[in-house]
Amino acid sequence: MWLLLPILCYSVIYLYVRHIYSYWQRKGFPSEQAALSWDFLSQAYRREFRHVEAICEAYHEGKDRLLGIYCFFRPVLLVRNVDLARNILQQANGHFMDSKWDYVKGYKRFNLLEKLAPMFSTKRLMPMLINAQDVGNNMIQHLQEREERGELELDLQQLLRIYAVNIMGNLVYGLDANNFEQQDHILNIYANSPTRQGHLKSFTLRGVPQKSPLTYRLLDIIQHNVEQREERGIIRKDMLQLLVKLRNGNDLSSDKWQVEHAIEEDKLMSVKRLAQVAEDLLQSALDSLASTITLTLYEIAQQPLIVEKLQAEIKELHFKDGQLQFEQLEDMKYMDMCVKETLRKYPPVPLIERTCRKSYTLPNTKFTIGENKTLMVPLLAIQRDEKYFSEPLKYKPLRFLNEKLKQSEQCRSTFVGFGIGGAQCVAQNFGKMVIKVALIKLLLNYHLEWDENAPVEVSHLPAPIITSANGLKIKLKAREILSHSNYRKNSI
Repeated sequence: MWLLLPILCYSVIYLYVRHIYSYWQRKGFPSEQAALSWDFLSQAYRREFRHVEAICEAYHEGKDRLLGIYCFFRPVLLVRNVDLARNILQQANGHFMDSKWDYVKGYKRFNLLEKLAPMFSTKRLMPMLINAQDVGNNMIQHLQEREERGELELDLQQLLRIYAVNIMGNLVYGLDANNFEQQDHILNIYANSPTRQGHLKSFTLRGVPQKSPLTYRLLDIIQHNVEQREERGIIRKDMLQLLVKLRNGNDLSSDKWQVEHAIEEDKLMSVKRLAQVAEDLLQSALDSLASTITLTLYEIAQQPLIVEKLQAEIKELHFKDGQLQFEQLEDMKYMDMCVKETLRKYPPVPLIERTCRKSYTLPNTKFTIGENKTLMVPLLAIQRDEKYFSEPLKYKPLRFLNEKLKQSEQCRSTFVGFGIGGAQCVAQNFGKMVIKVALIKLLLNYHLEWDENAPVEVSHLPAPIITSANGLKIKLKAREILSHSNYRKNSI
C-alpha cells in the first residue's frame, strides 16, 4: 500500500510535466522537441545556464517564422521574423504592453511610457545636455588625476558604469552626483555591482517582483526633492522636474519647466509611485548605457582606422563657451554608424519578452496565442544572422552607410536598435545623447591602448556585460595635440 503512494506521486508529476511540454504541439504550433536533461538541470542548479545563448540556439535550429519553445516550465512563443514581430507589437492594440509601466487612476488605465515620451523630445533634452557634459567633464578630470598619480591602466567598463550612474543620479534623482570622487555615495552600489539577475530566475521566474535594498533610501531622496520643487518652486531642468510635472497633471510637451501645483486628490501619481518610476528608469538605463559605450570602445580599439575617423569627425566640432550643441551631436554621422553597429552586434535588450493579456490571433497566420503566454523576439540572434547581415560577428560600421544598405532591403528592416513597435525605447534620443557625450569626451582627450592578448568575454546577463576577471583593462594615453589646448584646460 505504501509503495503505491510514491508511484502515484511520480505518475502525477510525470503527467503534469508531459502536459506542459506538449502545449505547443497540442495548439498546432511548430515546436522544438522538449526534454529535461541532467546536464541542463545541473547547469541551472549551479547558475551556469545562459538562457540568452539557449534562445539563440533555438532560433538557429528552427525554420518557421514561429517556434514554440519551453523556458524550463514556461511555454514561450519565439518569433523568428522581424516583420512579423513588428506587426504584432505595433498592431496588437495593447495585447502585449509591458505591465510594469501600467498605472491605473480611477477606472482609466494609463501606460506611463506613453506619458513619459515627451520627456525625451529634442527641446527637453537640449537643456539636459549641459548636465550630461558636466558629468563627462568630471570623468575627464578623474582620469587626469589618475595620470598625475601614474595610474595609466584602468577597467574601462567600471569607469563607464560610474559615468552612467552619475548621469542617472544627476538627471533622474536631481543629485549633483560625482561617484568618481564620492566613494560613499548612495548610488555607488549600482556602479560597483552590475545588475546581474540570476540565470535561473531570468529563465523561469521572470514575473517574481524584486525589491532593491536601496528602494526606501531612494524614496527619501525623491520625497525630499519633490517637496522642494512643489512647495518651494525650485526648478532644475532634468527628468525629475518633468516627473513632478507629470505627477501634477501638467502638459510635458509644453516649453514650461515650472510645476503647476495640483491638489493631492487630483495628482496622477503618489510620491511612492514616482520613486518607483525613477528606480525603474535607473535600472533599465544603467546597463544599457554603460554596456553600449564600453563595447563601442572595445570594438573600435581593435581597429585604429575607425578611431582615426571618429577623432577626425570630433575635431570638426565647435565648442561654444566650452559646450557642445545638441545639433552637433545629431550631425555626427560616422559616430551614428558606430553606435548602430554596436547596438546590432550587442543589443542592450537581447530578448524582447511580452506576456499576452488576452487571446490574440497573430496577423497573417492561423495561430492564436493564449492569455498569459509569453511571446519572445530574439533580437541578438536575428541581428547576428548572416542571412540579414554579412559577416555578422565582424564590427563594420560602414554597413549602415546609405549606399551599402541598398544591397539588401532585408538588412534595412532587420536592424532594430532601440526596440520595435510597442517595445520601442521611448528614451532612445536620451540614450544616444549620453553615449555620444562619453565617446566624444574620451576620444577627444585620449588614445586607446588595449592589450590584444588579454582575454575578454562578453556575456548576456541579460544585458551584454564583459565578464572577464579583470573587466576591460585599457590604457588611456593623453593625446599630445590636445595636451596644451584651451579645451583640455578649460573644459573641467
